[in-house]
Amino acid sequence: MQIARQQRKEIDALRETLLAIEDVAGRAGRAPFTALRDRLDRWAARVAVIGQVKAGKSSFLNAFLGEQGFLPSDVNPWTSVVTNIRINCAGDPETGARFEFFDEDAWSEIMDGGSEVRALTERLLPGFDSDVLRRQTEEMKERAQKRLGNYYHALLGTSHDYDFLTPELLQRYVCAGQAPEETSGRSALGRYAAITRVANLYLRRPEFAVPTVITDTPGVNDPFLVRDEFTCRSLDRSDVFVVVLSAHQALTEVDIALMRILAQQDSKDVIVFINRIDELDDYDTDVPRVIADVSRRLHAAIPDVEFTIHAGSAYFAELALREDDEAALLREALDDEYLHSYLRDAYGAVPAGERERFLMASGLDEVKRTLSMVIDHGIGSQQIAQLLEDVRSEIAGLLFATRRERDSVQVQVEQMSTNNTAAALRALEGELAQLDAARIRLESAFDSASAQLEDTVTQNWTGLETALNGAIARFIEEERDQLAARIEGSAAAGAPPTRLDVDLSPLRAHLEAAIAESYAEARAGIDAVLTTKLAESRAAIAGQFDMETEGVSMDGLPFDTFVSTLTLSRQRIEIGVITARTWAFWRKNRIDMARTLDALRQIAAAELRPAVQKILKAFNEAQTERAIAGQNRLQVILRMVEGAIEERAQRLRADSARLRQIGSKPEELRKMVHRLHGQLDLLERRIQHLAISDSHLSKATLARAA
Repeated sequence: MQIARQQRKEIDALRETLLAIEDVAGRAGRAPFTALRDRLDRWAARVAVIGQVKAGKSSFLNAFLGEQGFLPSDVNPWTSVVTNIRINCAGDPETGARFEFFDEDAWSEIMDGGSEVRALTERLLPGFDSDVLRRQTEEMKERAQKRLGNYYHALLGTSHDYDFLTPELLQRYVCAGQAPEETSGRSALGRYAAITRVANLYLRRPEFAVPTVITDTPGVNDPFLVRDEFTCRSLDRSDVFVVVLSAHQALTEVDIALMRILAQQDSKDVIVFINRIDELDDYDTDVPRVIADVSRRLHAAIPDVEFTIHAGSAYFAELALREDDEAALLREALDDEYLHSYLRDAYGAVPAGERERFLMASGLDEVKRTLSMVIDHGIGSQQIAQLLEDVRSEIAGLLFATRRERDSVQVQVEQMSTNNTAAALRALEGELAQLDAARIRLESAFDSASAQLEDTVTQNWTGLETALNGAIARFIEEERDQLAARIEGSAAAGAPPTRLDVDLSPLRAHLEAAIAESYAEARAGIDAVLTTKLAESRAAIAGQFDMETEGVSMDGLPFDTFVSTLTLSRQRIEIGVITARTWAFWRKNRIDMARTLDALRQIAAAELRPAVQKILKAFNEAQTERAIAGQNRLQVILRMVEGAIEERAQRLRADSARLRQIGSKPEELRKMVHRLHGQLDLLERRIQHLAISDSHLSKATLARAA
């Protein structure tokens, strides 16, 4: 089957419309439509495959892409690097890969990012050493030095490019796990993995009708927690999430926490795939039970969202694709009454061919159908809707300029037909002055909008920072009483704790609420500025020109909502209990409650500060993108007046010089009027074409709204 065929048709139709408009737009009006066509060509559906380590994500992707052993999926190595599989993307090579390494700043952050927290911990809690992040970063540094020698610093900030792809090549850059003895060899497993920031792999696949970027992420329970930020940022940029679960442990608290965040993003879709059903004892009867259990628990945890859940086996798909004798024997052994019973119950049919039976049982075709549907009617539809509004705005601008030019030429023709060349020149100059005055007012409104939006974005950023810090402070105050009760209870039982493990789940809820509330206020502020300045821009034109500008609107701007998976990055923190020593040696040291809880406040604030800064950055990118998209709409009105001025100024310079040359010669005037009539015909055809295109796009917009 072909994924996203409907979206392909809509992209092709819109592209044809843009090409046709470029043909009639004229030199001055063509550039915005060319830019929109380039944007359309660069669009890609972004799909993130996520789940816990060993859930079988890489095996799932290999089977999904029909590539045996493409991504490393052995028992020992696991994917430790965010890997983007770029399929049919414009401008990409036909095949190959680019592996980008951390730059010096990012590497320093990974290696030393916890130093402030460690110093604070050691100052507040002498002798306390439980920093998991430090151990991990030290392991990463040691591994990088061992595998790359003293040259690893020279690689930072660079990239490696290849025009081919092999599993062995990928293993050098994306695998973690225990390295073989020959770690010094260039082909060693995971040689560059410690310093690889992202891997981009280039493929061409006819079954994908639209450009698609599939991101294979490190597991959400990956021991290398330092990579959580990169995983979360890749999720923020994705449009569809395929959550791969293991049939043996189909839904954990980590999975539920992640899916709760993903489900908050109304513009995105979540597909659940329960993998490895072949490992269940009686999968023909166990699979419905597992699906029902996952569905029940998801509904209990996230009652407002209906998740699409599929079950299957990447292993079954692999067996169907393999051509070797061993696979044939395995298929023969597994092609039994249990498989047939499962197919009848799950799909209502048992295919005649052996390979077809295993492909159906793999469940991958169901995932592909669902993915195709959500691209066609979800993210693809949203992308087309936004582009439609941008195209209609540009059409409105070009229509305005073209109609003004047509009316101006018509006046010039009429006055020249009566041999009133002086009046024709005065009319041109007068209208040029009017347009220039409107341009000045529009530039002022645009500059004012830019300044106000910049202030609004900054205020929103500051407001969120205050809200997040307030959420952290409230959480710590809430925890104080609970931790005090835990310490006192343990001490009373004769087993005073030496360490306190603090669950950050309640804090995550506080942060998510603060982000949602702050973004709703941010969006309202940005939209208020844009709406006001749009009204001012229309008024600047309406005062002098009887022209419609309703085609320029603020509909379909990006980021109606904002949710960041960065709030999931840290699960728990751990602090030590501080004791107060006494001079009486026969007395036991008592717990210093005040100092312990104050240490919690300081350490938690330091631990969470980097996460807060990253959330702020992602928040700022979202609101800035919305503000810029709105500014681009405002600029359409300014550009259409500037286009009218340019057309008019060129004609004024050319015609005034020509009129002075020919004076009142009737024959020369007739030739000039004839040329202007030809220009009128051209402008009329342009107006008709633009109006028809806008009408078609308007119907498409209404159809989507319905």
